Amino acid sequence: MDKKIAGVVLAGGESSRMGRDKALLDYNGKPLLDHMIGLLKQAGFDDIYVSGDLDGYRCIPDSAPHEGPAYAIVGVLEHLDHYDGVLFVPVDMPLLSIDALRLLIREEKGGFFKGSPLPAFIPKLSHKKPANSVKALLENLHIYYLILPPELEQCMTNTNTPEEWKEALHA
Repeated sequence: MDKKIAGVVLAGGESSRMGRDKALLDYNGKPLLDHMIGLLKQAGFDDIYVSGDLDGYRCIPDSAPHEGPAYAIVGVLEHLDHYDGVLFVPVDMPLLSIDALRLLIREEKGGFFKGSPLPAFIPKLSHKKPANSVKALLENLHIYYLILPPELEQCMTNTNTPEEWKEALHA
């Protein structure tokens, strides 16, 4: 990567629909969080952080706990303002592909995929106050969606419930 871009795994949520911490779910013999960090490493990231508070990881605690991912993103952007941009990936997308991440970071003005506000690449810019949702935050920052190539659609599987987790494991 030419620019200095950080990768951040969003893992600060309560996981209430899952019933347990999604970051620590077993995925191929290791915590899902480790899988997501490994994905960022494979995509070429050297500087990787975790948004949240998990022992043993390079964390950036949420500046407004329990306020949702939009607030967490703004807090991380303020903390990492010395980077040219930040790629945010949710901890609960185990099928996310390196190709999808690389498509996002090629966009100088940032981007996310139509139909899903995360993962999202946010370039260095003047950060605004958080919105009620990630989608609204991205709109406020004038970051626009990209069309995901059809062959990558399955990688956008989000797992919020035990049923969705089970489906993802068998995909």
